[in-house]
Amino acid sequence: MKERPWLVLCATILAMASLLRPCAAQTNPLPAPPLPSPSDKMAPAPAQAPLQAPTQAPVQAPVQAPAAACGPQMMTCTVMVPQVTYKTVTVPGMVCRPETRQRNVTVCRMVPETQMVTMTDTVCVPERRTKVVNYTDCRMTYETVNRQVTVEVPQMETRQGTRTVCKPMAVQEMRTVCRNVGQWETRCFTDCCGCTHNCQVWACKVVTEQVPVTVYRPQFVEEPYQYQVMVCKTEQRTVTEQVAKPVYETKSREVSYVVPVAKQIQRQVPRTTLKPVTEEKTVSYTVMVPQRVERQVTVPVCTMVPKQVSYMVQPACGNGCGAGCSPGCGW
Repeated sequence: MKERPWLVLCATILAMASLLRPCAAQTNPLPAPPLPSPSDKMAPAPAQAPLQAPTQAPVQAPVQAPAAACGPQMMTCTVMVPQVTYKTVTVPGMVCRPETRQRNVTVCRMVPETQMVTMTDTVCVPERRTKVVNYTDCRMTYETVNRQVTVEVPQMETRQGTRTVCKPMAVQEMRTVCRNVGQWETRCFTDCCGCTHNCQVWACKVVTEQVPVTVYRPQFVEEPYQYQVMVCKTEQRTVTEQVAKPVYETKSREVSYVVPVAKQIQRQVPRTTLKPVTEEKTVSYTVMVPQRVERQVTVPVCTMVPKQVSYMVQPACGNGCGAGCSPGCGW
C-alpha cells in the first residue's frame, strides 16, 4: 500500500457522503466529514517488510436522525480504519561458514647434486730465459790543468788617527763648611728631693768658615794615536787542479728475464646442479560453505477495524427554497 492510511480514509468518507444526498436537485453540497484525529493516523509500514493488503469491508449506511425542523442534523456512520500490528515470523536465510579441507597437490622441489667433472684450463706458467743486451757504460777520468785565478790576500796596515779623550783635571776651590766648636760645661741642678747634683753638659757652638778643597773636573782633549787595520789586496795566482771528464764505452752483458707461457692443463672440479624432484603433498585450505538457516523476524500487519464517525449534515428545506435558503428555513 503506497498511499498513507489517512488518505484512503478521506477518500472513503467523501464517497459515502455523496450517497447521502436526499435528492438530485439539491444544489448545496453536503459539508465534508471531519478528518480523523491525529491518534487515528497510523505510521507507514517499514520499508524492509511488505504490508498485508487490507480487507475491504462493506460500509454501513449512515443512520439518519428523526425528521426535525429545517437545520443541520448530526449523522453517524461506521468507517474502516487501518490498524498496524506486529508479529514474529520465521524466514529462511543463507549464511556462509568457513570449513577446512585437505587436498593432495604435486610440488616440484629442486635438489642440489654435486659431481666431479674434468675441466681444461689455460694457465700462465713463468719461464726464465736469457739474452745478450748492449749498454753504454760511463766512467769518469781526471786530468791535471793549470788556470789563473784572482785571490784576495789580507794584510795588516798601521794608520794614524786623532781621538778625543776625557782626562780629570785637579782644581782648587773654596767651600763653606760648618764646624762645631762647642765644649763641655759643668752644670748644677736640684732634683725633686731637694738634692743638688753636678753634671757635664756639651755646649754646642756651630761656626761657618771657608776651607780650600781640591776637586777633579773632566776635560776633553784631542790626541793622536795609531791603530792596525786588515786590508785585502788582489793578486793573480796559478793553480793546478784535477778536472773530471766523462768517458762513454759500449759494453754487452747477458741478462735473464721471466716471461709468462700459456699451457693447457686438466683438472677435476666439483660441479653442483639442481635436479627437479616431484612429490605429492597434502595441503589444507579453507572454503566458505553456504548453509540454509531459519531466523525470527518481526513484520508489521495492517488490518481494517470499524470506527464510529459523527458529522453535521445540512438537509434541504421543505418550503421550496430553491437555490438558496430564506430566513424562514432556519439557516
